[in-house]
Amino acid sequence: MYLLSLLLFVLFCIGYAALKINGSIVSYLDPTSLILLLLFTLPILLSAGLLRDFNNAFRLSAKRSAACSRTELLRAIEAVTLASKALWTTGILDTILQLIFIFSQNDIQMHSAYIGISLISLLYAAFLNILLLPLRARLMVRLHMLPENTDVPSTVNNTDSSLDHTT
Repeated sequence: MYLLSLLLFVLFCIGYAALKINGSIVSYLDPTSLILLLLFTLPILLSAGLLRDFNNAFRLSAKRSAACSRTELLRAIEAVTLASKALWTTGILDTILQLIFIFSQNDIQMHSAYIGISLISLLYAAFLNILLLPLRARLMVRLHMLPENTDVPSTVNNTDSSLDHTT
């Protein structure tokens, strides 16, 4: 339900922007930019060893009663933070590369149209980050609600208490 509401919010924002400037929603669709964002972000998460933790972030934020450790939550938060930074970096890189290509062309009349298309990568990066912000906030709230000793195994506590009884 959480992801569905965020998807509807993103679609509402795109529709509102399209109506506001008397354009169509089709002018905001650029699958190449979206694929490029994902093709750079996912390998970054994979190379950092956080792709599994990124997937766990969705599971941990959706289920409040799921048992998890402090380490698991910290890794999920780090994965979401890295994904957010990777999305922004990829969006900026894609926009700059497209702008370099646009200004290297001699057709000055088409520059404004191509500049608009090049900025769609930043728009997609912003919308995907809007989806990640509540996810990270839910994980942080869940982290702060955990007791301090969630990573301590129960056998360590038993040995400590048995030592106290012998002395």
